[in-house]
Amino acid sequence: MSSSSSKKSEPSSLGSVYLIFYNGFLSVGWLIVLVQAIHNFLHEGHSGLWKSTSDCLKIFQTLAILEIVHSAVGLVPSSVGVVFPQVFSRLVTLWPVLYTFKESQESIGYPMLLIAWSVTEVVRYAFYFLNILDRVPFIISFLRYTMFIVLYPMGVTGELLCMYAAVPKASIVGVYSITMPNSLNFTFNFPYALTIFGLMYIPVFPMLYSHMLAQRRKVLHGSHKKKD
Repeated sequence: MSSSSSKKSEPSSLGSVYLIFYNGFLSVGWLIVLVQAIHNFLHEGHSGLWKSTSDCLKIFQTLAILEIVHSAVGLVPSSVGVVFPQVFSRLVTLWPVLYTFKESQESIGYPMLLIAWSVTEVVRYAFYFLNILDRVPFIISFLRYTMFIVLYPMGVTGELLCMYAAVPKASIVGVYSITMPNSLNFTFNFPYALTIFGLMYIPVFPMLYSHMLAQRRKVLHGSHKKKD
């Protein structure tokens, strides 16, 4: 789940027009992923879930790289330090793990992260889209700053389960690993790196979760104050 600012922008500016298009496009895109996932669940269960959802998932999740760019160039006031680890963790889960290893695609972690990511992103991008236009209904704000309480841990658990499913096969086939000797005199063990990457969730998750809880108190408490 990526984090971004809830501050309003003037929709007359070129940057705001771009953000309106970007957020609207991503909200619709993730809705397509969600519909595909639900349709597959109803008709085939877990079987074929990756095949039916992966094309759209790869497109719309990879486009999240632009969120890092938006923060870096000041198009949005979000911190790169907050946005980067969340986007990066998803891209690692998507490409080196899910795209490469069938074992991860068949893991229970995949439907967990798929539902958590898609539901979260439909609401999140819709919130940003409407916020630029200064037309955010309270229900969207409430969902944006409440659903993560369950969906964020669910998504993180799904990511870790997919990584866990990939490690044994990665150890056997040696994909993405670099062995000696080579011209760079460098070695890289992908299963070890993936394990270390998963362990990094232990300190990073509480930090990001606490940040979002603080944002929830700030936004929702502020909304109630304005009503009073």
